[in-house]
Amino acid sequence: MLLDIHTHHLSQPYDTAIINGCMYGSPIPEEAVYISAGIHPWYLTEENLPLQQRWLIDKLEDSRTIALGESGLDKLCSTPFHIQEEAFSFTCRQAEQYHLPLIIHAVKSYNEIIAFKQKIHPTIPWIIHGFRGKKELAQSLVKQGLYLSFGAKYQPEALASVPSNTFLLETDESSIDIKTLYRQAADIRNVTAESLQGSLQKTINSLFFNL
Repeated sequence: MLLDIHTHHLSQPYDTAIINGCMYGSPIPEEAVYISAGIHPWYLTEENLPLQQRWLIDKLEDSRTIALGESGLDKLCSTPFHIQEEAFSFTCRQAEQYHLPLIIHAVKSYNEIIAFKQKIHPTIPWIIHGFRGKKELAQSLVKQGLYLSFGAKYQPEALASVPSNTFLLETDESSIDIKTLYRQAADIRNVTAESLQGSLQKTINSLFFNL
């Protein structure tokens, strides 16, 4: 199964993607088989935070929810940073309580994300989605126990440099097919598509399905 671990578009077959949604962003299609739900910093205010927290708790009761996020910290958006931190802390606690992987939106905020991780000591996986950083940053984040998810745009050297059991693939907002991303990643890592699919499937199974 070529699972797209983070997308805002409904794919067919429906069980080949984790559809991401938030209260004020992309709606979650009824047809989705797997979903993730988060409090996105772009759509966050001090006034709507309580509503979004209740919405997230409601989504935790949805049997399709196999991850939380995307949630995180973004220094380029207009939302006050302390509100972002409050929402992210809340989401981290829910991820721990419900034992769900956390898909993280991080923009100019890796130091703060790492600080949160060192403070919380999470027992569940944290996944940086849409990673576009350089090889050195990728290796540093992986050494600190984070997983990286690569989308349509990334630094090839970063993808080639991390261990096969520490990264995932996603389409996010792009129109590119997940199969194309798998083929491109296999070429960059100089492995067969079948080998890459096998290694990523093991990671997917362990992160999202406890297999």
